[in-house]
Amino acid sequence: MASGFTLDKIFSVLVDQQSLNDSMATTMLSSGVTLMQQKKYQQAAVAFKQATVYRPDYLDGYNFMAQAYLKLGKRKEAIEAYKLSVRIDGTQDSVHVNLASIYIEDKRPADAEKELRAAMKTNPANVVAPYTLGQLFVQQGRTQEAETLFRKVVRMSPRDGNAYYGLGLALNKEGKTDEAIQSLEKAVSLKKDFSAALYELGTAYAAVGKTDKVQQQISALSALGTSDGDTNSASLTELIRHPKFVGIQSSNSSFTRFSLPMDLFALDSTLIAPGSSREFTMTFLFDSAMDTASVMDVTKWSITKSRGGTAGLYDNGLYRPTDIPVPVVPTYVSYDPANKSATVAFTLYQNADGTGTIDPSKIVFSFMGKDVTGKQMDTSADQYGGITGNIF
Repeated sequence: MASGFTLDKIFSVLVDQQSLNDSMATTMLSSGVTLMQQKKYQQAAVAFKQATVYRPDYLDGYNFMAQAYLKLGKRKEAIEAYKLSVRIDGTQDSVHVNLASIYIEDKRPADAEKELRAAMKTNPANVVAPYTLGQLFVQQGRTQEAETLFRKVVRMSPRDGNAYYGLGLALNKEGKTDEAIQSLEKAVSLKKDFSAALYELGTAYAAVGKTDKVQQQISALSALGTSDGDTNSASLTELIRHPKFVGIQSSNSSFTRFSLPMDLFALDSTLIAPGSSREFTMTFLFDSAMDTASVMDVTKWSITKSRGGTAGLYDNGLYRPTDIPVPVVPTYVSYDPANKSATVAFTLYQNADGTGTIDPSKIVFSFMGKDVTGKQMDTSADQYGGITGNIF
């Protein structure tokens, strides 16, 4: 009898102690939550840790502790808290996702993938896990795997703009541009003011040459009035920007401006002698930093007589026997990166009779090169119409 009484007593004491520990754990957790609301994250972390001391299997204690550590920027401690939590209960799919997010930011993709797959296995209905894993795969260039995951997310959440954005992103990376456009258009229709989707849609339109559609996305991004929207708008603008001629530098150009047909020697008195020649220069200004090798490659340039259209007819459409030919390519080209200017040199020859004529206003200079980023010239501004100032 005495022995039984002693065991009952001990059991009663243990039960009371456990109840006390549970009560203290709950109290410390509540205190920690209050401190979190007050943004006292260090004190909150201490309170949550104390809660797990009173109750070592307290999942909320570990999970809140991880959140407090993240607020403090203590990522290593946050990871350890989450790992303790899933060690106690590995079925917490949301905790696996939270842990994976930290791994992704810490550039630990293998660890992140492991956690996301654990979340998907634990809860097949979890939409965040496959979506996050799809984004991770896009970052790694595993676009086909990402596409498969995003298609799954679309099936799971067909009214979620994020799902279609992810799918469009993967398809765009794979070069499946038409499919990407369809998915991204769906994304922005379901989720208004979706900066990332608007930007990605703009890149897809750019890939198929729909510049007007790209401009629509640029305008939509600017209208958001957010820093993210402004950044993406600027990026799209740069994406479709191509270098242009913006004018000439008269002070460095010896091919003097004239607007009417004239005798060749009027350009330079030395050309009055039959069979004489004279080198002339024209200095062109660009709106972008250009690729030096491309600019100095004379085969990228052409010099022609106007044949109609915007440039107008050479010599007002009246060719004369005395009209001299113009060189097809320059003699040489120099480039000044500081001023973003190219000086084109070419030689004109007087005819054997000394009666050569020319219409300087209808000489067309064209450049088919690229800028420092590899972009070709804008076809709406890659020609200069003689020396009348027309860029087209």
